[in-house]
Amino acid sequence: MIINLITIAILAILLKWILSDIIIEKRKKKRLIYCVLLTMLITGAELGCLLTENTVPENRWLAIFFNTLGFSLTPFVFLVESNISNSKKRILYYLPPMINLVLTLASPYYGWIFFVGEDSSYHRGRFFIIYLIAFLYSVIFSLVKKLFSSRNYPAYFNKRIIESGIFLFIGIMIQVFFPQYHTTWITTAFYLVLYYALSCEMSSLMDGLTGLLNRTAFNKEIEHLKLSPKWSTVLFMLDVNNFKDINDAKGHTFGDYYLKEIGEILEKVFSLNAQIFRFGGDEFSVILMKKVNDSMDYTDKLVSLIRNRQMEDPDFPGVAVGYSQFEAGKTAWETIDMADNNMYKDKRAKGKHS
Repeated sequence: MIINLITIAILAILLKWILSDIIIEKRKKKRLIYCVLLTMLITGAELGCLLTENTVPENRWLAIFFNTLGFSLTPFVFLVESNISNSKKRILYYLPPMINLVLTLASPYYGWIFFVGEDSSYHRGRFFIIYLIAFLYSVIFSLVKKLFSSRNYPAYFNKRIIESGIFLFIGIMIQVFFPQYHTTWITTAFYLVLYYALSCEMSSLMDGLTGLLNRTAFNKEIEHLKLSPKWSTVLFMLDVNNFKDINDAKGHTFGDYYLKEIGEILEKVFSLNAQIFRFGGDEFSVILMKKVNDSMDYTDKLVSLIRNRQMEDPDFPGVAVGYSQFEAGKTAWETIDMADNNMYKDKRAKGKHS
């Protein structure tokens, strides 16, 4: 009981922090708020179960209500927190929790997920495993989504997501095997605090205009960059041509719009094994890991996509590109200088300016 009260207190403080947060992106903030509220509700339901279990027969229907509430909502917690943007597949993603919901709602009559005896004693139902599968599915789904979303961030983000996920899984399984220890929701509360802290750091490394990583993230990645003998690591430096002229002629709103579009084009070109940064102003950089020496192919694809865009809008700016490979014995800053010099050579060759 005390653990449940502590859990609710932790979640209430976390909710206050999230509501007053100005760093995290709005959609992520909204999902986190729903997740915390749902967790508080389920923790309250578990507290209700503890207060009514093994008491007087008159409390049986209260115990049934609290168990139904908890078992119905639990598998939805981490799906609510996940970013499920594809509306067509959303029903499929929610299918396991929906199956559990139906079985749970029928449990007061058939005892499928849980059963409450006449003396208000709680028992697991013969299909309790379906609830467990639905819950673990939602946890694993959420972790996979987080790992996918953080794939372009510095590598230590994935490590932290995995470590917090293991912590969460252990807390859940302790209560599965030892029902007398109510560890699931206190563990979930700590997990959400850890994820909130990680989300704040991730948001601080994101460029607000383009949604790409920012210069701070670039510096962190350079500091922790590790070369692999199996992969080539190449740095691309890019600068938008004649960008000042665009701002002067069409205004900064148009300039910002073009920067966002160029960021989207870069994501199409360097879609795999790459980290894309807004280096500053109208400059971008890309750190690409690849197995073959095909840097020119990426440059050609980039130039081709921009030319296609210029056919639609003649004012759309071109870019100058330079690249250099990270090599043992050469410092990261030497690689940056070489890529930067190659980029300015490309700009001069095209007769362009910043």
